[in-house]
Amino acid sequence: MRSAMRSLAADEADFTALESPVATRIARRAARWGTTLAFVALFAYCAHTAWGVLGQLGHVTLAEGLEAFRVVSVRDSILCIVGYQIGKELLAAVLRNRRSR
Repeated sequence: MRSAMRSLAADEADFTALESPVATRIARRAARWGTTLAFVALFAYCAHTAWGVLGQLGHVTLAEGLEAFRVVSVRDSILCIVGYQIGKELLAAVLRNRRSR
């Protein structure tokens, strides 16, 4: 007669044997690529917004310094900060990946 613990352990072993390591590896790789592409797209959008902000600020002289606060919206400044952080993390990930090879 099998004990309850042995039965549970055997059932768990049967369940884990059904998982395919190849399918898991492919799913992880696809998720990693999808996440990377999403971050690259978000970074591109933030960089496009930052370029637009720099274009608008190019028309403001130093004498009109307060005008810069009226030109740049809060949304634009947040997107610039988020883009900077994402770009920094992407660069660190690329450099970390190259060092590990």
